[in-house]
Amino acid sequence: MPEEVKAAIDESLAKLKKEYDIKEVDRIPIHGGQRQLPNKIWRINLPVEVSGKAEFLDVYMVFTNSFPFDMPAIILPDDRFKYLPHISSDTRKLCLYEDGIDYDADNIYGLIRDNLDKTKHWIKHYTSRDNTDEYAREPVSYWAEEYDGEDDVDNFWTLIGNIPEHTCELKGIAYVMKDGKNGKQHIEFIVASTEESGVLDYISDLHKTKEFDALFLSSFEKSVEPPFTLTGRSLVQSLKDEEDKNKLKKYVNKHGGGYVLFPIGTDNFTGGVHIVQLKCNRSGFRNGVIMPYVALTEYEGRIKKLSRLLVSVFSDSRIAERTAGVMMEHRKFIIAGLGSVGSNLCYYLNGYNNAQFTLVDKDKLNLDNIGRHLLGFEHQHQYKVSAVSGYLKEYRPDREVLEVKKMLQELDTEEINNADAIFICTGDIMSERWLLQKMMKGEVNRPAFILWFEPYGISGIMLYVNPEDKESLERLTKSSFNGFENYCLISPEEYKDAEKLIKRDAGCNGKYAIYSGNDVTFFLSSVFPIIDQLMDSPTKSKCYRWVGNIDIAAEKGIGLVSTNYSKHMRQEIDV
Repeated sequence: MPEEVKAAIDESLAKLKKEYDIKEVDRIPIHGGQRQLPNKIWRINLPVEVSGKAEFLDVYMVFTNSFPFDMPAIILPDDRFKYLPHISSDTRKLCLYEDGIDYDADNIYGLIRDNLDKTKHWIKHYTSRDNTDEYAREPVSYWAEEYDGEDDVDNFWTLIGNIPEHTCELKGIAYVMKDGKNGKQHIEFIVASTEESGVLDYISDLHKTKEFDALFLSSFEKSVEPPFTLTGRSLVQSLKDEEDKNKLKKYVNKHGGGYVLFPIGTDNFTGGVHIVQLKCNRSGFRNGVIMPYVALTEYEGRIKKLSRLLVSVFSDSRIAERTAGVMMEHRKFIIAGLGSVGSNLCYYLNGYNNAQFTLVDKDKLNLDNIGRHLLGFEHQHQYKVSAVSGYLKEYRPDREVLEVKKMLQELDTEEINNADAIFICTGDIMSERWLLQKMMKGEVNRPAFILWFEPYGISGIMLYVNPEDKESLERLTKSSFNGFENYCLISPEEYKDAEKLIKRDAGCNGKYAIYSGNDVTFFLSSVFPIIDQLMDSPTKSKCYRWVGNIDIAAEKGIGLVSTNYSKHMRQEIDV
């Protein structure tokens, strides 16, 4: 903490001591013990109103090293307040401000004074009212708290799909995940209804998983206020449907324990409990006489706290809510060619929260591709369609992605016409011409975007092809026979000596054009807003040209059709 901040805190202390009984301390009494902290701590004997009565209360203010750019922590050790809104029942830290609040960090005395005023208001307000509306407003926050020494709430849980409307059994898988480089591990749990089981299959292909059955009970009603601890008996008492009680009994007796999920008042999370394997064999009773359900609801199960779960819901509606705010129009994309342009284009298309992908490429990713490809070293020697499919499914394992290890020309026209848009990023004139000719014959009726780079990233070009624009379609088809040179920034004369524009590796197919990963980003960033606009509002066919490394063209003496351009400008050219 800077010396000037320490001085300002000390100056504030001197002022406030005229009004309050304040002492500097090095520890806080909490949970029957003393918690020692390395930070600067004040104990303030604060005059407050509790449930309508005036009294003095010890409040602790903790200044971290990041103060004043981080608010001081207000700690209330008194047990009377531990279940009130906006306080951690474990740390007893008050939440007085919204995250991201903007405040004057130079006014240190004002910050401290405001924290004390808000603390007094908080105590007066929440000790004199019914707070059930607060608990209902933020059910997840209060469910996630640990109460009265219970185990931590296990939040490594995900439910695929919407919360079931009715009681049902769910399929689940569990697998070990490492927490980064620190080597720590936790177990991740994924559950899904039968309709969403494809996601479980996908995850099982990536991890060594263990299957289990879970039970969702729709009639569960949690307490209206903390603490939200549950025992075996209180779990049963919280079920408002007798049939649910019977299903819980049947499930527990079958599995000897298990995982039980239930609603907690929000569409984006469920609660749950883990019922560990129950002790049924007891002295004085023959084996098998005491069933697991009896052990859960009688004996120590009556009073033993169950480990609680917090389950995040992974559904279309939740993803839409946290992205665009709504579910976007459903779109089907075909991306042919998953090299530098096609793979990185998938990054942009991945932003549509309701998209389906067909990936077309017959090649594998090798080291030569990595410098400007979406994916890196870890994916070399994988088929590009499989690697990019994995990338897309990492974001949305429920997303439909079709992998086609073929050339574009091998696709059925019916499959192509099922798409909303076709993106041709092959850099192969024959596949581009094939598609244009199919459009000319009326066999393909979906719009297409043909994208490629000129050597050295001197320009990036996107042809938008509307199959209903027959006149432009005919001109584009003819232009394909000269490599679309009339849309290039590099002079057609330069292409007659193509060797000066390319590099070669060993082998007859080893030629390649030079451009960087940055060029790919700049080009796609320039044209993607146009792609989005054209998918919503089609126009006549058009060429869009991004001006790139014209400085390299000048340096290498590569002739351009014109020099009246500036880098990163985007041009529209009629076709």
